[in-house]
Amino acid sequence: MAPFCENCGTLVLPGKDRCPDCGTYVFTGALAGMTEMTRPEPSVPKTVDASQMKAPYLPYEPRPSQLGIINDIRNAFDAGKHIVVESGTGTGKTIVSLAAALEHSKPRGKKIVYLTRTISQSDQVMRELKAISSLKPVTGIAVTGRGKSCLLMRTMQGYENLPPQVLSSLCEDKKSKRACPYFNTLKDRMADVESYCRREFPKSDQLDRYCESIGTCPYEMKKLLMKGVDVVVAPYVHILSEDIRTNLLNNLDSDGENITLVIDEAHNIVDAAREQESFTIDMRTVQAALDECSTLKGGDAPLTEGVNLKPFLNHLRNAMRSLANEKLTLRDREALLEPKELEMSFFDRFVIDRKRLEICIDRMEDIGETRTEMLMEHGENRVSELLDIAVLLRRWMMTPDDSFIRAIKADDEGEKLHAACISPSDVTSFLRKTKGVLHMSGTLQPLEQYVRTMGLPSDTITKIYPSPFPKDHLKVVYMGNVTTKQEEMRNDPSISSRIHRYIAKMCNAVDRNTLVFFPSYKMMREMRPFLEGYVKKKMYWEEPRQLKRTLQSLDAFRKGRDGVFFSVMGGSIAEGIDFPGDELCFAIIVGIPYPPPTLESKAMSALYDEKFGSGKGWEYVSAAPTLRKMKQAIGRLIRTEDDRGMAVIMDKRAARYPKELDAVLTKDPVGEVAAFFSDWDR
Repeated sequence: MAPFCENCGTLVLPGKDRCPDCGTYVFTGALAGMTEMTRPEPSVPKTVDASQMKAPYLPYEPRPSQLGIINDIRNAFDAGKHIVVESGTGTGKTIVSLAAALEHSKPRGKKIVYLTRTISQSDQVMRELKAISSLKPVTGIAVTGRGKSCLLMRTMQGYENLPPQVLSSLCEDKKSKRACPYFNTLKDRMADVESYCRREFPKSDQLDRYCESIGTCPYEMKKLLMKGVDVVVAPYVHILSEDIRTNLLNNLDSDGENITLVIDEAHNIVDAAREQESFTIDMRTVQAALDECSTLKGGDAPLTEGVNLKPFLNHLRNAMRSLANEKLTLRDREALLEPKELEMSFFDRFVIDRKRLEICIDRMEDIGETRTEMLMEHGENRVSELLDIAVLLRRWMMTPDDSFIRAIKADDEGEKLHAACISPSDVTSFLRKTKGVLHMSGTLQPLEQYVRTMGLPSDTITKIYPSPFPKDHLKVVYMGNVTTKQEEMRNDPSISSRIHRYIAKMCNAVDRNTLVFFPSYKMMREMRPFLEGYVKKKMYWEEPRQLKRTLQSLDAFRKGRDGVFFSVMGGSIAEGIDFPGDELCFAIIVGIPYPPPTLESKAMSALYDEKFGSGKGWEYVSAAPTLRKMKQAIGRLIRTEDDRGMAVIMDKRAARYPKELDAVLTKDPVGEVAAFFSDWDR
C-alpha cells in the first residue's frame, strides 16, 4: 500500500522513494512495513489560521510566544547546540518542545528521546503526540523498565524487590529456553500492537495492559517497536545509566549521533545524576555475606596469598565499626572519611598493596557470580551478597576523589559506608557531547547556574519565556513578623504560636481549596493538634511513608471545593500534581524551605565556591533549589488561563527574593486573603 511522506503528509506512489512535494525520503522503518493499516490523511484543524503553518507540528491555535519558542528551539537543534529554557505556566512546554523537535528531526531521520522524571509527565507527552497526529503522521512510544512491564516476573513472589541484573538474567534464561509464553508470541502479535499504538498513542501502563490482554510481552514489544517510531519517551535513567543507555541506543539502532534529546523538568536532572552514582555499603549486607560464607564448600575460600574470604569480610565489618566508633557521636551520626582511609585499613591488616586488594575483590566477585548462578538454578531468584559486596567495594575504590566524598554513617540499622557523588560530570558527559539538546523547565533560573553545574558547551543558548497568563490572576505576598529559622524560633517561642494561629485564620477566611506547605514533617506533626481544633473546614493530611493513604486523601480533596490539604514542601504534591480550575485556589507556604546542611551539601558548596567564586556554593546548593521548590508550589495555583490564585509566604526571609518570587510584603495577610477572594466573587 502507498505510504505517506512523514514530513508533509503527501501521498507517495508505489515505486517512488522521495516525496514529490518536499523531497523527503519515504519512511521505510520497522513500523511502516509491519502493518496493513494506512496512515490517516493529515488534516489541519479548522481553528488554526495561516500563521499556524510556521509550526507544522503544532496542532492547536498558537498562544502568545509559542511560535517564537518553537522557532528558537528548532534553530538551536538545527545548529547542533544545547538550549536551556525556562518556560512559564501556559507556554505549553510539552507541545512546543515536541513541535520543534519533530520539525528538526523528521526530515533528518533522527529519533527524538524525550526524558521525563515521572510517569505523569510521560503520559502528557503521549497525549500531545496523539494531538499532533491530527496534523502529521507521527509515532511514539513510552518505555519503562523491565520491573514494571515484564508479565512473567509479576507471577513471582517478591519480584518488585529483585535487582535489575537478576530480572535481566531470569528473563534471558527464560527466553533462551523458550519458556516464556509472552515472549514466544511477539512475532505474531507485533502488527496488532503496532496498529494499536498508531491509533491510540497509549500511555505506558495502557500499552502494558493491551499487550497482556493479547498474551504478549510489553517490555520486549516496546524494544522492538522503538526502532521505527519518531519519539521514545523514557525516564532519566535511560540516559544517565551507561548500561541502560547502551541498551537503549542499540534498540534504536543508534550510535548516539542521530538522536535529538529533550529533557523535561530539567531542574531535576543534576540531582538525578548524583543519585544515580551515589551508593551505600550497609552492615546488613556485609553480615549477610559473612553468613553466606558458611554455605561455601569448606566454609571459606582463598582470595590471594595469605588472604581468605571470611577474614577479609570480617575485617570489612570490623573496619566499619571502628571508623564509626572513632568518628561518630550520639549527636553527629555521619562523618567524612579520607579518600583512601578504608583501603589503608586493608593494607595494614593483611600486609597487601592496592593491586593485591583489587585481586581479592576480583576473586570475591567470581565466587559471588558462581553462587548467584547456583541460587537461580535452585529457584532462589536473588543475587549473592558476596557479589553485591564485591561490586560495591570495586565502585568504592574506583570513585574519583574530585567528584565524590566518602563517609561513615550510622542509624538504627547499623553502620554504613556511603559514597556520595557531588559533581556528576562523568554521568552527564553523554548529554554534553550530544548535538542538539533541549533542557526545559518551568523553574530553572538562574540559568547560568544550570549551564555551569552541568558543564554544558560555551555556545549553549539560554532563554526565558514568561507565562502568557494575566499577571493579576496570581497574587503572592509574604509576612514580615514570622519565620521558621530555628535559632529565632528557639529564642522566641511566641513565633510558633503566631504561625499556627495565622494558618487557622487564613484557612477559615476563604471558602476555596487551600494547600498548606510545611518545611518539615516534624513541624506539621507538632502543629496538627492545634489546627485540627481551630480550622473550621474539611482537612486532609499528607502521611509520611503512607503513599496510598496520602493519595486517597488527595483525591478526596480535589473532588471537593472547600477543603485544606496539609503537606510538606518539596514532595510530589508541591511539584508533580496539577490542580486545574477550582481544585486549588490558595496556598500557604510556611517558612523558607532551605535544605538542612549535610556532608554532601557542604562539600558541593565548597566545590562550587572554588570553581565559580566565593558565595556561589550557597547560591547554587541552597538558595536556588529552595526558590525552585517555592516557585513550583506557587505554580500549582495557575494551570490554565482562567485560573486565579493567591499565595502567602509565612517568613520574613522572603524579603531576600521579592523579584524572584514576584512577592510583596503584607502587614495584614488575613485581610488581604479575604479581600482577594471577595473581589474574585464580585
